[in-house]
Amino acid sequence: MIIEHPARPEWKLTHDAPQPEEKAAGLYRFRLNVEPKKTERLVINEAKPQFTPYDVKTLSEDQIELLLQQKSINPDVERALRRITSQKNLVAEYDGQIKIQQRLMDQIFADQTRLRENMKSLQGSAEEKALLQRYTKQLDDEETQLDALRKKKQDLEGQQQLSDLSLRNMIQQLQMDVTL
Repeated sequence: MIIEHPARPEWKLTHDAPQPEEKAAGLYRFRLNVEPKKTERLVINEAKPQFTPYDVKTLSEDQIELLLQQKSINPDVERALRRITSQKNLVAEYDGQIKIQQRLMDQIFADQTRLRENMKSLQGSAEEKALLQRYTKQLDDEETQLDALRKKKQDLEGQQQLSDLSLRNMIQQLQMDVTL
């Protein structure tokens, strides 16, 4: 018995499907041997490749969970994506810490500007000299704080750059050929 099945361009026979005996324009022809008074069954499995582009660098944990629920990824892909997401979170954490350091430095700069303006307005009396000494001490203390903040910010920027480089390498080296 010869069975004809439509050959749709966007659909492909799966690896476990029987192979057609011949292919014609828009048709697959399968040969099936059926003994008299017997029933045979021919199952033809097809798959339609679907492509959904994702930017791995912006992929979130929620999107990974959704892909798992949809059975769009397998455990190997999940592990790779979670490693990348974890590294991306580390880079973002460094970025947040750098911004905090910068805000603290900006606050000190603003305070120093205020102190310098106050020092300019002092006339030179005994009380003003005491205030001037106090302002000078405060400026000195703030300069020490600024040095520490600058060093910490530089360290964080170095760690962030290394983490970002590691993230880019992880993304670049990600190669998976998966059929679901």
